[in-house]
Amino acid sequence: MAVSLTGRMALVLVVAIGCGRQTRECRAVTARANAFIAESEKSRPAEGASKEQTREQALAMAHRYERLAADLAALGVESSDLAPEVESYRALALRSASALRSVAVALASKDFDTARTLRVDLERAARGEAPLVARINAICD
Repeated sequence: MAVSLTGRMALVLVVAIGCGRQTRECRAVTARANAFIAESEKSRPAEGASKEQTREQALAMAHRYERLAADLAALGVESSDLAPEVESYRALALRSASALRSVAVALASKDFDTARTLRVDLERAARGEAPLVARINAICD
């Protein structure tokens, strides 16, 4: 079956538009993730921070994760390869925010054992972030 020149050009145009969209989406996701990382690096917990300072830092980090999740959703990523990974990143950000808020509640109620356990669980769950980011990078490279 022969495809007309017009048909081939339309196919090339559709592929080019799709690739252009994914490139734009990748740039947007990368920019937002990099901004989140830079902001988080500036707000690292101080060594020897008090329990109250640790609670405040957990709440601030929860807020940053919630903002990241909202920003990722607002990007409206549609590329078939990228969209599920961005949704996974958004879900991870929301779970992290929830866990950090739970840590803050435990610290406020002086339940330090629960706070420590929750923090360890959060760190274990956060290990999934690096492979997720690697998959996004692989799609965007």
